[in-house]
Amino acid sequence: MERPMRISAHKAAAGLAALAMTATVAGCGSSGGSGGTKDGKVVLGEVTDLSGVASSYGIPESQGAQIAVDQINAAGGIKSLDGAKLVIKKYDTASSPDNGTTKATAAVGDKVSAVFGGEISDTVLAGINVTHRAGTAWLDSGGTADQIHKRGYDTVFQVAKNSTQYSQGWADTAKQAAAQLGIANPTIAIAYSQTSYGQDFLDAFETINKTAGFRVVSKIGYPIGTTDLSSIAARLASTPADIIFNIGYPADGLNLAKLFATKYSVKAKIYIAGGSDAVDVVKQLKSQADGTLVLASVTPSTPTVPAAFKTFYDQYMAKYKAAPNSQAMFGYASVRFAAAAVENAKSAAPADVAKALKSVTLTQTTGNIFPSPSTLSFAADGSLKQAPFLVSQVVGGTAKVVFPASAAESKIQPYK
Repeated sequence: MERPMRISAHKAAAGLAALAMTATVAGCGSSGGSGGTKDGKVVLGEVTDLSGVASSYGIPESQGAQIAVDQINAAGGIKSLDGAKLVIKKYDTASSPDNGTTKATAAVGDKVSAVFGGEISDTVLAGINVTHRAGTAWLDSGGTADQIHKRGYDTVFQVAKNSTQYSQGWADTAKQAAAQLGIANPTIAIAYSQTSYGQDFLDAFETINKTAGFRVVSKIGYPIGTTDLSSIAARLASTPADIIFNIGYPADGLNLAKLFATKYSVKAKIYIAGGSDAVDVVKQLKSQADGTLVLASVTPSTPTVPAAFKTFYDQYMAKYKAAPNSQAMFGYASVRFAAAAVENAKSAAPADVAKALKSVTLTQTTGNIFPSPSTLSFAADGSLKQAPFLVSQVVGGTAKVVFPASAAESKIQPYK
């Protein structure tokens, strides 16, 4: 079993050099404008995966963030800074954790007011070492590892749900599914990505499972970058488990669903693709994914959805000709948090923005577009006090929200 982030000597030396550079940059301050603006603009650095395997989340994240920028600028920009306009400067980490340090160093060197983004926890973990040393906030839009907020950095804010919140959400969903399907004393088979994300997620789930009561009958790890999951699917299909739980990246859960539909018949009545999003799964697999539980994609018809989401949805559809997935919503929220911090601080200086983020609250009229919870704000450790967690199930080639009950459009059906 691989433990996360094994760093070679030459990479460690390179990281130290990058940290030294950021210390120099941090002392240089911001150029031009009042309150740290640059020529009347507030520049946010998006350090994320715009290419490679994680781009299926990184690109929607970036698109959702741009909708937030468009809305804020159209409403007059940052009013406490004389209407300064928001601008996003992008740094593509190309789905490689090795790029976390170099791209974060570039963003700090460009004197951005704050950094947001990140779809691979190892990338975020590498990058926050740089931004924290520079005193620049990082709003983590997609990295879920508990290690991200447990490092104790007061400049790191985990907009994405962390591993404990993620695991609790899936455990609660699995219990609801078992109850609705009449499965007593459910057994579970787990396949997980051997990364910081996967290992952290697994550790959190195992802690929660001490009281949740699922009996684990199989646990299979696989390295990041595994594209052929046939052997994993075969092993999962051979188990008598009631529940199959994939703790993997978006493509992992999707590929397993395809293998179960076309090659390997499973006994399980519940299949959880823990890192996959409803929009992507339905787009690529349609009815082949029937019964799969995935991260929900909210639509205007989702119960309790706020009016602000409907506006976001319409603008996203008009601009990108596609429905937003969950990560587009987290990208949007990240920019909304950053903009509110700049507004409240009356400054775009990185240190001022980082300090102001600690007290920002987004309501459903000020930037929180999720149906639940109604407000978003950060705990003392930088994680969300309450994180959005919604689950959809694919039935008949379409996805409907099934968890939590307050937002559910239908009950959970058996897999296949």
